[in-house]
Amino acid sequence: MTAVIPVLIGFADWRRQSDGRVKPVFVIGSDLNAGALVPWNLVDGNLDALRATNAVAVDRTYFGDLGVSGISSTAEIRSQPAKVVAVTEGIRSFTTTPYVFADLGRARAYVGLPPTKFNHFMIRLQPGADVRNVQHDIQSAVPDVDVLTPREFRDRSRSFWLFGTGAGAALFAGALLGVIVGTVIVAQTLYSSTKDHLYEFATLRAIGCSNRYIYRVIIWQALLNAVIGFALATAIGYVVVQVTAKSALPIVITPALVGGLFALTIVMCVGSAITAIIRVVRIDPVMVMSR
Repeated sequence: MTAVIPVLIGFADWRRQSDGRVKPVFVIGSDLNAGALVPWNLVDGNLDALRATNAVAVDRTYFGDLGVSGISSTAEIRSQPAKVVAVTEGIRSFTTTPYVFADLGRARAYVGLPPTKFNHFMIRLQPGADVRNVQHDIQSAVPDVDVLTPREFRDRSRSFWLFGTGAGAALFAGALLGVIVGTVIVAQTLYSSTKDHLYEFATLRAIGCSNRYIYRVIIWQALLNAVIGFALATAIGYVVVQVTAKSALPIVITPALVGGLFALTIVMCVGSAITAIIRVVRIDPVMVMSR
């Protein structure tokens, strides 16, 4: 290890100077000299300004919530004065609770933590160090703490929101409902289209077309529906991403997510074609003679 850097995080109440309204904020305090977990994406002010008394950094996205307009705006955190000396852009919270950065000592006062207490430590390792061995050594020496790599910390946070809260359950329920409704709608569309052309399919069977050929026709129809529907959904998703890009809770759609959703759409549409295929298989070619 090359350094062990204390970090302090905690919730506090931000009181707006203009109207006295209170807004919960998430205070992050670190040693500015160590350069760990300091505000990034600065668009106004600088890190050195955070060394001043009562200095804090906030994100531009939350100006309206915090009742500030930029540099030199003032407020109170836990009944103590706070002055905005630096502004970031793009540092947003999943819970939409604003992040407020401050020097370690000032953050301690804002969250009310005793002088001898910290709640997090960041550890810097030498290049080539074995992360697993370091984790094991720290865990053995201090058994009552969690020792996590950045990836493990990120995965634990994601798992908590997806599987440990109602937000995750609602997300999965909505996604499952969307899959079911989409599958049913596509199945009904293909079935109706097939039913309207039963005589044509019967004619194909009567002249000796194989079932495999007819299956391909129906599946190609399903794939066409998938491509058209997904193209429209992708266009709408792109608009949503652009509209929410500067909001407190932006929608992020990664290329991997797009690829996964496209594969799911293909599976849904091809699966929906089963009802139409079953209907065609049951056609008696003799029905052509009755027309």
